[in-house]
Amino acid sequence: MVKIGNLLKGDARTVKARKNVLASFLLKGIDGIVYLLFVPVTLGYLKPYEYGVWLTLNSILLWIDSFDIGLGNGLRNKLAEAMAAGDHERARCYVSTAFFMLILLMGAMVALGSIAAPWIDWYGILHTSPDEVGSLGKIVYLSFLIYCLNFIFKFIGNVYLAAQLPAVNNFFVTTGHLVALIVIYILTKTSPGSLLAVAVVYCASPLAIYLLAYPVTFFRIFPYLRPGLKSFRSKYLKDLFNIGVLFFILQLSGILLFSLANILISHLFGPERVTPYNIAYRYYSLVPMVMAIIVGPMWSATTDAYSRGEMEWIGMAMKRVRKILILASVGLLVMTAVSEWVYRIWIGSDEVKIGFPISCWMGLYTMILVWSLAYSHFLNGMGKLRLQTINTLIVALLFYPVCSFLGNHMEIPGVLAGMCLLNFSGLVLNMIQFNKLMRGSAHGIWEK
Repeated sequence: MVKIGNLLKGDARTVKARKNVLASFLLKGIDGIVYLLFVPVTLGYLKPYEYGVWLTLNSILLWIDSFDIGLGNGLRNKLAEAMAAGDHERARCYVSTAFFMLILLMGAMVALGSIAAPWIDWYGILHTSPDEVGSLGKIVYLSFLIYCLNFIFKFIGNVYLAAQLPAVNNFFVTTGHLVALIVIYILTKTSPGSLLAVAVVYCASPLAIYLLAYPVTFFRIFPYLRPGLKSFRSKYLKDLFNIGVLFFILQLSGILLFSLANILISHLFGPERVTPYNIAYRYYSLVPMVMAIIVGPMWSATTDAYSRGEMEWIGMAMKRVRKILILASVGLLVMTAVSEWVYRIWIGSDEVKIGFPISCWMGLYTMILVWSLAYSHFLNGMGKLRLQTINTLIVALLFYPVCSFLGNHMEIPGVLAGMCLLNFSGLVLNMIQFNKLMRGSAHGIWEK
């Protein structure tokens, strides 16, 4: 048995990463339970049709996450570099510049969204009947406004990520989800089902947590990072955007792939079929969630190590992660074997049928995803994004034709088969690039 004391031995960077992994396991364990409980609680409040509409709408709203043009992740890398150098002034300038640019970007988004709102046919986009869901335009617009506000303030999480404290960011995320679950559960006991209520509660709960975190973060924990207009530096926009634009493309493409799957399934088979797909997605997402806990601290720790030229530390960290990836793959096989039994206990409803083929393909897709993302975290920490960006753009362009073709022949399993096929290229390229960088043999596109 491994003693806790032994886990907390080693160099300062490794110890800090391990402490955050341990804390994140506790927080993400709670978040995983909350994530699973969302399904039966929300299904108990909404009809399966309404729930499918909400899942599709929520996946579209996630696109807003990409409209910082990579500023969040750009800030994460550049702030980590400034902190590693002990340059508090430059660090504050990065935070201030990113914060006020986010306000400008989201302000522009709100203005454009407000102008466009009356002209958008959301019933047509979501392939939804007005008889089933009322006031859909109002629901979308309110959710959009809250999402924009949430996006401005969630940059606070990037500050903690840059400081190699991902457990704090996980605390914010978990608390926001927990508050939303509690409120929706109360609504199931006190009011009739309302898609508007679910949308507002789900979107506003994380915002409330970040608003409470702002004064604690910048007046108590990191006062030297407090945003101020005097610290805004337009010259630092180039630093943030140079790497941030590549993060933006990666982020946007990833969100599009997730969102398009929901939209494609809704259009091909109806909104109600989005529900079984997302139930399977939530079930298997427990594995990426656990892997994110483990590899999350590696991103900023890799930035710190790479800026100091400590490649040996990066290599040793990757070896440990590979062993965990093998265990995760075995876990996915077990999850697939018992999936039907788990669904019956978890959902407790005969209205929603998932089917074993969906589980098999979702398990394979998740396995490809966790291996690829593990390597991506190390490459992102080193700032090697060019190859990932090119591949992700190609995958995003091929997604609709490939997945719709296979979906028409195999239904939802076909959509997942297409996702497996397209994402496998990213895994192969990430592994090759990482190994080349570690051997010092990366040239041309492989070192960018």
